[in-house]
Amino acid sequence: MKHSKINLVLTFFFFLMSITGFLNAQQDVRYWGSFYLNAPLTKKIDMRLNYLRSVETNESEILTNFNWYQIRVNYDINKNWDFQAGTAWMHVPSNLTTTNRFFGRVFKSSKINKRFILRNGIQIEHHSKEEKRFDQRVILISRLGLRKRLEFLKLAPSVSYLLFYNIGGTPLRYFNESGEQIAYQAANGFHRGRFILNLNSKISKQLRGTVFYMNQHEFNLGSYTRSINVLNPNTGRIQRSFNNYHVFGFSVSYTLPGANNKPYLENILTH
Repeated sequence: MKHSKINLVLTFFFFLMSITGFLNAQQDVRYWGSFYLNAPLTKKIDMRLNYLRSVETNESEILTNFNWYQIRVNYDINKNWDFQAGTAWMHVPSNLTTTNRFFGRVFKSSKINKRFILRNGIQIEHHSKEEKRFDQRVILISRLGLRKRLEFLKLAPSVSYLLFYNIGGTPLRYFNESGEQIAYQAANGFHRGRFILNLNSKISKQLRGTVFYMNQHEFNLGSYTRSINVLNPNTGRIQRSFNNYHVFGFSVSYTLPGANNKPYLENILTH
């Protein structure tokens, strides 16, 4: 009972943050399309390959914001805990930059009642030097969904909130009211949230389709000298502006059947 109350408090906090961000976010809109390929290695371990493309439109053309590639291994520790680790690359065509990250995340699933399940997790990332905004990130994740799919189209709706804590990165300059520099340091702290509405459909045993909406909102929760979106009064420029936008997206996921309908490593080891 105590753990259930803690989970509900965390969920309420995350969703309160999401509502605040939604009301304050700018109205830029992007469109994401992603594809997943899953390969079962053993009964508890599988590998996932992922490609995602982000685009936005203007009056005359479709512009690519970034292309994102990921390799990830999932390990089901037991029915309540699972661990994931992998690496990802993001290529931004506008400045011909490619960044890389390594990450690990752990999730705990908690049954709220007969209908709902809550998954809370934490992800830790280390980024390559090409990423200037931060060196490491810690992401707190909370997802509320159904324990069983609906009969209609085998749908599984869910709602999630992610809270991002930045560490390191290129330092920013901070000034007092007189325009004098008072600090030059990295903007460590909570600076981003993502609210996600997700609708997943089990098309077949191996094929899944998802449509989703996401709102990204950035903010400052700590002291002024750890803030982003900071004005340099001597130049009139904003340092590291808030990056707020809405996303409408879809994803398609396909799970390979394995060899002889068995996980690949299990099939190899038994022959």
